[in-house]
Amino acid sequence: MLLMTITLAQASAVLFDLDGVLVPTVELHKRAWKQLFDEVLPPQVPPYTEQDYYTYVDGKPRYEGVDSLLKSRGMHLPRGSSSDASYVRSVCGLGNRKNEYFEQQLEQQGIEPYPDTVDALRHLLAQGLQLAVVSSSRNAEAVLSAAGIREYFRTVVDGGVGAQEHLQGKPAPDTYAYAAHALGCESAQCVVVEDALSGVAAGRAGDFGLVVGVDRGAGRRALLKAGADLVIEDLVELIEDSVRRARFHQMPRLDTSMYPLDPWSFAQKGEPTPESATLFSVSNGNIGIRAAGDPDRSLGSGTFVSGYHDTFTITHPEGAYGYARVGQLIQGVPDACGFTVRADNLPLPQPEETTQKLDFRTGVTTVYSRYRLRDGAMLNMEIGRMACLFDQDLALCTLRLDCREREVQVEVNGRLNDQIPSKPVSSDPRKSAHVDGCGIHEEQLGKAGHFKQGQMRLYRCNNSRLPLLVAVSQRLEQAGQARELGGEPWQFSVKPGAAVTIERYVAYETFPIEPQGLARGLEVSTVGNDVQELVRSGAAALERAQQAGAESLLIQQSSWLDDFWQRADIRVEPGDDGRIQQIIRWELFQLAQVTAQIPNGVGAKGLSGLGYDGHYFWDTEIYVLPFLIYTDPARARQILHYRYTMLPAAYKRAAALNLAGALYPWRTINGEEASAYFPTGTAQYHIDADIAYAVTQYALTSADKDYLASEGIDILVQTARMWLSLGSYRSDGHFHLQCVTGPDEYTALVDDNFYTNQMARFNLQAAYRAVQQLSREDGESFGRVSKRLRLRAAELQEWVDAAEAMAVPYSKEHKVHAQDAQFMSRPEWDFEHCTARPLLRYYHPLAIYGHKVLKQTDVVLALTLLSSWFSAEEKRLDFDYYDPLTTGDSTLSAASQSVIAAEVGHDDLAQHYFMESLFADVCNLHSNTTDGIHLAAAGGVWSTLVCGFGGLRDTGGTKLELSPRLPQGWKSLSYQVQVKGTRIRVRINQQGTDLERLSGPELELCVDGSLRRV
Repeated sequence: MLLMTITLAQASAVLFDLDGVLVPTVELHKRAWKQLFDEVLPPQVPPYTEQDYYTYVDGKPRYEGVDSLLKSRGMHLPRGSSSDASYVRSVCGLGNRKNEYFEQQLEQQGIEPYPDTVDALRHLLAQGLQLAVVSSSRNAEAVLSAAGIREYFRTVVDGGVGAQEHLQGKPAPDTYAYAAHALGCESAQCVVVEDALSGVAAGRAGDFGLVVGVDRGAGRRALLKAGADLVIEDLVELIEDSVRRARFHQMPRLDTSMYPLDPWSFAQKGEPTPESATLFSVSNGNIGIRAAGDPDRSLGSGTFVSGYHDTFTITHPEGAYGYARVGQLIQGVPDACGFTVRADNLPLPQPEETTQKLDFRTGVTTVYSRYRLRDGAMLNMEIGRMACLFDQDLALCTLRLDCREREVQVEVNGRLNDQIPSKPVSSDPRKSAHVDGCGIHEEQLGKAGHFKQGQMRLYRCNNSRLPLLVAVSQRLEQAGQARELGGEPWQFSVKPGAAVTIERYVAYETFPIEPQGLARGLEVSTVGNDVQELVRSGAAALERAQQAGAESLLIQQSSWLDDFWQRADIRVEPGDDGRIQQIIRWELFQLAQVTAQIPNGVGAKGLSGLGYDGHYFWDTEIYVLPFLIYTDPARARQILHYRYTMLPAAYKRAAALNLAGALYPWRTINGEEASAYFPTGTAQYHIDADIAYAVTQYALTSADKDYLASEGIDILVQTARMWLSLGSYRSDGHFHLQCVTGPDEYTALVDDNFYTNQMARFNLQAAYRAVQQLSREDGESFGRVSKRLRLRAAELQEWVDAAEAMAVPYSKEHKVHAQDAQFMSRPEWDFEHCTARPLLRYYHPLAIYGHKVLKQTDVVLALTLLSSWFSAEEKRLDFDYYDPLTTGDSTLSAASQSVIAAEVGHDDLAQHYFMESLFADVCNLHSNTTDGIHLAAAGGVWSTLVCGFGGLRDTGGTKLELSPRLPQGWKSLSYQVQVKGTRIRVRINQQGTDLERLSGPELELCVDGSLRRV
């Protein structure tokens, strides 16, 4: 019979064993059994051991357990009757004596369920599942009541029911089948959860839909061998998708046999996974190409283009004024980097070997595969994918085939993949949603779609009306000869010793977004709208590529990356096998490729996947921009320019919330607020201060006065105006910000969030100082700015006053800064019993908001960004208080925790959080790598190395200082930064810190409290 395993989501009921699954009565049972057999077994037979418990009695009815153990010792007693007194020397008498011992211990010691039992049961009931207990014990009802969990179960089938109904005990499936029938369910609809081998065997024998083994000592292999479909260690795993983060300390390394060590590349041997498609993706900031690993390369699984998205009307079941009304979804574009190959008129078999490799010095991802054909000949295939870092319009895809044994007839189909993907179903808010009506459709180009150099196709988003032109051409090279390829499929022969290579050039053309929101409807404005302009650009891009050729494009790509690594590489000697250095470069490469070209904003996932719907958040300004400000300030300015062009949309959003100035959207692509859940969306007003912080950090660190006068000042002034209108003075004389949400989304709609207040204070001060600087240094610019922004002297003073009076929540009892005005009065989250992670997926927001529990710690992040505002003792006390309350459910959390932990001397924690951030994606620690790179985590790795271990702090560019904290066990760390036109290299080892000026004028820096001239 073919058994079909179901998932928990498909089940109707869950049938639990009791002892060792829901409650730890196993210890009571073990002691009772030991007490019995120590009394009963004669000295001439082997004494009773703990292994005997698992082998002979665990999971069986009591009398069968007695009989089984006695027979293992060659002993035979009459069965007797269940009414036998405990002193009667019969199987039943001894069984009753064991029960007396158990009841004595239960009465004396009581029993508590396993820490996560209640949490798991509540979640299962909330999913509409029926629950039952199936136990061999006659004490099941008493144990469930003593443990306080009887109410969760509709049916209890215990040893008494089994005897009354004449049911065979485990490993026979009778008791489980009886429970399923009592619940009105078929066995195939039920999940059996067991810790005993006999119970697992019963579940398997009864053809139940899913048999889950709980490893409480029986062993994973033994449970699987007994018939378990799945083995878990804790019940919470029934409701979680993954517990990778919780067990990170057990697996901080990648298997070198699967992921070879190489400081300049990252490779994976074996079948690519959905995570591989993300990890080996390539991008140039305008084009993003996922790697091998997705089931297909349909829309959303292959290629993305910057800013290209569709829109839809957000439907609020209970709407209100000012709610976000236009949703935005990143739109996958037709993919040109997939090839379907047939050999000898047959589909290729499964490859015998596969390796996927991303080279950090060439920016090319290559998939190497070896196929054994029917006659044993080996066909080698190599697919290369590259987004040209030096040319935003171009991508290069190559296919190379060779066979040494014989000639092979090959057919290759390389059609554009514009297939609509299947609708994803997920309750995870981090994943992209599917919205009916969103998507793309093809429009006819007529004769313009066919030209000498290749072929073009025009697409348009259904609602946003954004156009996209895809232009492709390809040529075949073999034995030094080249010819153009047109049409599909392509047929040719691969001869021994003469590899065949197909080079495909792809150009994607669309118009940059005008991120000023939507005036009406769903159509998005762009910089340009003439489709013929796209046609001309596409033709020009293909012509550039064809004239250069693939080899020249690869050389230009390598040259671009040589320049990047020369100024941005971070070298470490951490005393490991080289893996840390390898993954550091993988993270830096992600930052490099996603910011190589910046036609629009930079999304939280870059262009590596559908996660977060492709939206831009505060991540860019706080986690990505510091890297650019200190390594490539020109690109940092480009990103800030996009925020400047978003100001009209920010004015409109502020007006909708009855505020002055500008309020930036919490999540967006086109400038319109796209967050439908305002408590953790629009209420995160701190995004204004985050952008103002980045503006200030860039302007002061790069000394770009032109930017400040032309664009930066507008952002600073308009965000300062927003804060002044949002807050108010109270009778205590302080300026308060009410009903806001900080970066920590587990404490929403609070008063005086510490991070928000402190960053708003910085914002107000920065606006005042910028205006004053312009007034002193550039009177002409100041005049234009004053007129453009209608500045008033009284207004400037209001900023100063509000900043000085800003409320700073503080707990005198704990001697720490309070996360918000209400935080210290809340009860602490039950970390022992409510363990499912991330919390936002498994607990209602109201259950979270009322507790002391953090997704990420706002206070510690404020200490990091505004370092010079706080003493070392304040940082230590704050960190020590908030760290145990932080779940780290956000990938943004670990970086700031590592930075402050390093500063206050918690070296072990600093290294732990660094590793957690470093391996977040490559080890899939948050179970969503398949949705795209966590770009902020990559920026956090740079910040941890440079600002944490490397000791660089600048308080938003206002006070630059170095105080390195090299981790214990590390030999050295070196990095480069550019400050006011001067590039320096910082080298840190156990002996101290060395500074070397590489270019630019002399610079004075404070290092460990002393001034140094470089």
